[in-house]
Amino acid sequence: MELNRRRYLATIGATVSGLALAGCSESESGDFEDGNGGGTSTSGDSGSNGNSGDGSSKDVELLNHEMVRENEGEMSETVKVVGEAENVSGGELSYAEVEVKFYEGDTLAESFMDNINGWSAGETWAFEVQYPGIGEDAAVIDDYEIRAGTSL
Repeated sequence: MELNRRRYLATIGATVSGLALAGCSESESGDFEDGNGGGTSTSGDSGSNGNSGDGSSKDVELLNHEMVRENEGEMSETVKVVGEAENVSGGELSYAEVEVKFYEGDTLAESFMDNINGWSAGETWAFEVQYPGIGEDAAVIDDYEIRAGTSL
């Protein structure tokens, strides 16, 4: 009896793992779009800094984004990227995300994301991706790259 139970559990585990991997192959995301060191960028126009990737995917369009500093020059200084994205998939998305790579000069400092679940077609989402460092750590962040998709 114990052997059959183990075989059953192993079979279930393998099936669940296979389904999880199959789900990953269905996902897609856009190429990273350059940020602009703190100003507003709108994908698809000159605000994308000439990068061939506009950060959008076939399901999620980045409408705008910008880097925002708060308490600049203080020990509590923070930096984040805020913006808006639209569900252009034509249907509800069970999951979507925006990933931001924060840079200190040419060096990648950190990469973080914001996500949304149960996102209806045509809806706009106001996202916010916070850099985790504060004070001097946040002060050195001077640029970012961004992309959106259903799984990054």
